[in-house]
Amino acid sequence: MSISLTRALRRLSFAGVVVATLLGSALSRGAAAGTDAGPTARTEAHVRTSLGGETRGVYSRLPITLQTEGHELLAFPPAKTAAARPMTVVYLHGARGRAANGCPAFRSGASELGWLVCPEAIEPQPDGSWSWGADVFQQRPVVARAIHAAEAKGASPEPGVAVGFSQGSYVALDLVRARFARFRGLVLLGAELHPNVKTLRDAGVRRVALGAGQLDATYASLEEEALRMANEGLEARFFDLGRVGHTYVVDDTAVLRDAIAWAGGKD
Repeated sequence: MSISLTRALRRLSFAGVVVATLLGSALSRGAAAGTDAGPTARTEAHVRTSLGGETRGVYSRLPITLQTEGHELLAFPPAKTAAARPMTVVYLHGARGRAANGCPAFRSGASELGWLVCPEAIEPQPDGSWSWGADVFQQRPVVARAIHAAEAKGASPEPGVAVGFSQGSYVALDLVRARFARFRGLVLLGAELHPNVKTLRDAGVRRVALGAGQLDATYASLEEEALRMANEGLEARFFDLGRVGHTYVVDDTAVLRDAIAWAGGKD
């Protein structure tokens, strides 16, 4: 079975999970407003009030726009405390999402490691959002451009970290499995996953952070997957995003920072 067909079948089964999750989110404290498809201003306002580093000037408050092969790319530069050869952290947003909405939520932990680059997906939607579709061959150049853009700004060519939310988590895994992208760490949030440990290890992945909100339908399975992967010999951890649904907008933003930093090799 081809990668594209397998991906398409998996997305159909996952659709039911997302619907159930969004219903749960509607009963929570407005968590659904923080998904990739939600308003950018609301997402940025949340993280601005809770990430202490920006008030000390440790990392950039505002994103910059990089030009790469005729495309614009949203990015955050490394923190002042990052390594001399910073790594690249790629954020892959969810279905019907926008890179601008999610990117600021992950800049703290990513900027501690190096450059955070946030490409837009490949399929435009009528409402101005974007989705990744099921074609890993089309996804590959988008992610490659983002990585090359970071390297052009001084990031190390060594494998960095992929952060995926919902559909973006599937994209990250597909790219790794197909050997279309190399990452030392993965942060996979809010997706029903069953990663093959041997495949990841053979592809050079050293650490996998899984995470979900307590009201997300993927919470229990991801917690179990982290334990299974650890028992099979790969460094894996589960990160509890708190009492939220299918979203990355959380009260304690330190959990996102810790997940990214840990996946990148920090203890």
